[in-house]
Amino acid sequence: MRPDPVRARRVVIVRHQDVYELGLQREAEALAAAGYETEVICMRDPQRPRNSVVNDVRITSLPVLLRKTSTARQLCEYLAFALMAGATLTTRHLRRRYAVVQVNTMPDWLVFVAAIPKALGARVLIHMKEPSPELAEILFGRRSIVRVFERIEQWALRFSDHALTVTEALKERFVERGAAADRITVVLTGAPPDSQLAGWSPPEHPETDGFTLICHGTFEDRYGHDTIVEAAALLREELPDLRVVFTGRGSTMKDIDAKVAKLGLNGVVRSEGWVTLGRVNDLLATADVGIVAQKASAYSHLVHTNKMVDYWIFGLPVIHSRLRATQEVYDDSVVEYFEPGDPVALADAIRHLHNDEERRKELSRNGRLAVERHGWSVQRQVYLGVYERLLGEAPGGRSTSATAVSMRRS
Repeated sequence: MRPDPVRARRVVIVRHQDVYELGLQREAEALAAAGYETEVICMRDPQRPRNSVVNDVRITSLPVLLRKTSTARQLCEYLAFALMAGATLTTRHLRRRYAVVQVNTMPDWLVFVAAIPKALGARVLIHMKEPSPELAEILFGRRSIVRVFERIEQWALRFSDHALTVTEALKERFVERGAAADRITVVLTGAPPDSQLAGWSPPEHPETDGFTLICHGTFEDRYGHDTIVEAAALLREELPDLRVVFTGRGSTMKDIDAKVAKLGLNGVVRSEGWVTLGRVNDLLATADVGIVAQKASAYSHLVHTNKMVDYWIFGLPVIHSRLRATQEVYDDSVVEYFEPGDPVALADAIRHLHNDEERRKELSRNGRLAVERHGWSVQRQVYLGVYERLLGEAPGGRSTSATAVSMRRS
């Protein structure tokens, strides 16, 4: 028996984040374009109205600010948002029922805000973008705490009707800890080019300032900004035209600024802080190379970064730390790898691309091919297929697995 068509087409995505980020936007707009009545519930952004509609997606911003000034403060933010999101979901579901409630982690336990809608017939989809136990190991280093996160992860997966995650490696880890493989679908990360470029046009007078490396996104120790700064220090005399640009926010931003000053790199490395998407695009359009410098850890070997796809959209060659999940999909013809956390190895990679224009062109060309083969135009169909099957709408036999096939030289 097919679901009630009114009920079957109303969906909501819950995300503990203040920014209507491109990853969230691509999912919501894909659902709206496919005919679903789509809502997003997220945190407050002072620059955005509490209730708004963007490209047919209804966005509700709950009155909780994202500050992360301390662990205690962050826990309070999590709890406040969860309580408000749960109340909002329940109230709206009682008025007119949702067919699917999707919860994008972290935290994993946020999925339980869908308990009452689930009890009343909604399907629950959890999108687990990061491995919380591995991140807890980095942040806390105590096995007892990691075990708690492992239990919560598995409870969240069992509670959900289906799960999405971002790499085959991360899916395998969930299964190793007890999850059912047939209830997890891989959807690779990365924004669709049209969303990344929407409303933006190249600057009339682009900034050109030497050979520019860019790294945009969150400032945390695991993302290796310090490795980039140290590599720049090693190359400062040899490559006087070298420039490094950072954008983003996070807990290590002040430390990185202090390190730049201490090493006398203020004329080489600059941080623009938190900037608009338009400004990020301007910087990407004028950069020469994009860098992903994640350090090796149980966490980083399981995930991909959105910034890598952003670089490819702008035709930039990518230097990336050699990590399992990335290397399983993209080989050396697509990415210039270096050993994680090693500024000497990163300096060698930068030097190589600085001096070898043909290598830069090869990486740029193959990066664009990677977007065509593994990008959102492909992943979108996998993502929507999960909704079709949850609601009993899919043709029989369609696979829920995203194929991650490594690109090899032809």
